[in-house]
Amino acid sequence: MITYMTLPGDTLEKIAADLKVENPVYLKEFHNTYCARHNRLAEPVQLYPGTLLHIPFGDEINILNQQINDRGDSLYYHPPHGKMIYQIPLLGGAYTIRHQKYQDGILQAGYQYQTELKYLRAEKNDHFFSLQIFGSGKDGMESDSKMAGLAKACAAILFPVEIRVNSALELTDVKLYHPELAIKNELDTLKKYFTDNFSASYIDQMKKKVEDRDHTMSSIRQTLPVHFLFGSFYRAKYSDWTDSGIYHDFIPWLTNASPIRFELYNRILPKEQNAADEPLKIIQSGKSCDYRNLNELYDKSYPYQEQASFNSRSVSCNHEAEYIFDRTDLVIKKIIGSFEIQIGDVTEKDVVIMEKQ
Repeated sequence: MITYMTLPGDTLEKIAADLKVENPVYLKEFHNTYCARHNRLAEPVQLYPGTLLHIPFGDEINILNQQINDRGDSLYYHPPHGKMIYQIPLLGGAYTIRHQKYQDGILQAGYQYQTELKYLRAEKNDHFFSLQIFGSGKDGMESDSKMAGLAKACAAILFPVEIRVNSALELTDVKLYHPELAIKNELDTLKKYFTDNFSASYIDQMKKKVEDRDHTMSSIRQTLPVHFLFGSFYRAKYSDWTDSGIYHDFIPWLTNASPIRFELYNRILPKEQNAADEPLKIIQSGKSCDYRNLNELYDKSYPYQEQASFNSRSVSCNHEAEYIFDRTDLVIKKIIGSFEIQIGDVTEKDVVIMEKQ
């Protein structure tokens, strides 16, 4: 046992987290056991700077945590063997996505669309889903512009697609449901209804993309909903406490640009006291570690190279996402992701909310 003098901003929850004590109530009880009667903490506990607090030390923390777990009072979820275990078929379902774009804190635009993921089958260690993306709108309304109509018509021809993931939730293949020739013919049919040169050019570009299997794979992989559902977040390794180890991933926050490489880690949040049905929340945080500048990200001739070094012109941005799961079966319920980048004197921010229906 040691005596700790509290600092400004200290709370029992903060001190318990720093000590890795799994329930702050037990920290209060530990103090009250060893302190003088007139120094006991009473509810509601409010710590002031300079409060002398008796706290466990060394093996006392392990003993206290054992008591907490034996009584079922731990506020923390500890992944078995340091890995989150997911029932992959339960990822299936309909998701609503809202995407908001800000500039210097002011909302510029809001988009919404739906993603439907249907679980199809398992083959050995692989799992197959059909993926559908539809129903796009802007600022709460369905867009009635000609370009939006053309984009929706093309999407209706291309989707759904079949995707394959392995047991580690890594996307390994994307396949169009319909034969390439049939899709091209349907795209050509759209020229009867969209007769301007720009529409014809757009349709021809879509036909070329259908021919390129690698492009199809890359396009699907680089949609934010697919990244959130099948990204490296799920493969992070956790220690004996709440934080994962550092890992890296490319996140496709910038439209029409290469995904940005981030250094990431996850933190499992404790549940509220006496909140048995509270969902499990995990925060993913990261900062860019990509040597490329903004122009190079938009120029596909500048792929990321491991040996290149970070420099003063490298893109500077941050990423955070909160993953919310049902605590009993680890079914994903909601993901809230945010991205912030500094471009000159302007701060741009994207917020994506993905909610299972």
